[in-house]
Amino acid sequence: MTTTEIAQKVTEQFSDPNHYKQFREFQYGAQYRPYWELCMAALLDKELLGHIIFCNDIHRIPPVKTFLLYYRKAFQEITGREDAMLETFVKKAIGAFWGMVFKFALGYQAQESVSISLNREFMVRTATCFMGLQKEIVLEG
Repeated sequence: MTTTEIAQKVTEQFSDPNHYKQFREFQYGAQYRPYWELCMAALLDKELLGHIIFCNDIHRIPPVKTFLLYYRKAFQEITGREDAMLETFVKKAIGAFWGMVFKFALGYQAQESVSISLNREFMVRTATCFMGLQKEIVLEG
């Protein structure tokens, strides 16, 4: 599976009625475009996506936490805030994005909400870890 195939599936299905239609504005709205583009950049970066998957699978670090910390400076620029505090809709939409990636594009069968304690940055307290992968993921060029 290539990162392009994963990204295409997410792009096509993210805001359809069977998945996350309540976050359609996150995908298509101009004010949320920088966040969506950052999510897609992470998804298309094979090395970063591999790290996100590894952190989730081996260390039980939710994809959202790895993503936010990796792009800390970009979030500071987008929000214009040193603490990169995100509005509630954006936090939920980013969580939905990574849920789409792990549950529907990669095929994880279960999930668990865990504390991530990013209260001083981003104001995100919990995020989801994914488990129950049915087959090994091999990211191809």
